[in-house]
Amino acid sequence: MAEQSETEQRLSGLEARLGYAFREQGLLEIALTAPSYRTDHSAPSVRDNQRLEFLGDAVFGLLSAQRLYARFADADEGTLTVRRSLLASGRALAGVARRIGLGGYLRLGRGDAAAGGRENDNTLADAMEAVFGAAWCDGGLAAAEQVYAAVMAGCEDVPLDTWSINPKGRLLEVSQRHAWPDSPAYELLDASGPPHAPVYTVSASVHGGHLARGTGRTKQAAEKAAASALLQQLADAGVPLET
Repeated sequence: MAEQSETEQRLSGLEARLGYAFREQGLLEIALTAPSYRTDHSAPSVRDNQRLEFLGDAVFGLLSAQRLYARFADADEGTLTVRRSLLASGRALAGVARRIGLGGYLRLGRGDAAAGGRENDNTLADAMEAVFGAAWCDGGLAAAEQVYAAVMAGCEDVPLDTWSINPKGRLLEVSQRHAWPDSPAYELLDASGPPHAPVYTVSASVHGGHLARGTGRTKQAAEKAAASALLQQLADAGVPLET
């Protein structure tokens, strides 16, 4: 009982940040359980968050579309789609997870934890989606809306710009403006993970030795992440990005 009470107390701290108290806390614990933890603890009772992540992806998509539709009454479909894509990106969801300290509550395998899994964008984004799925299972739409309101406050108002919407196009534009030869260039560095959930690592580079890496669930997403990281690196280095 003492161990159970300790777990309940620990999760209560997260529930306060989520703005929702679970009737079945076990759902929240599953949402926080990465596949690597289940691999290390092969007991039949241990379940990872992949199924809840699948559900949470759809739940978050619905909630963000609903909020954006109401928030931007004059926006056309294309603009709303871009805004929803930005909100639902792995990078954005990982940022939300960091803001509420989700990484500290994750259950990870030993190797995953040692490799910095609590700060890994993909791990955090997956868990954040799983939390939305868990809230839906626990209390339906009303519960998921409570979590959304608590963790996404102000996120819809992020200004749109070509850097965030199309970093690959922006990097190509910058390269052409500076007449950099053979730029930009992308290279697939690694593909890991199970077949149903691969993770790709790609490098983006431009003339002058500037190079950055990005990861994503598809090669295209990894290239976008790498291009965005390289644009930031160029900006930090004082390279002119504007006309």
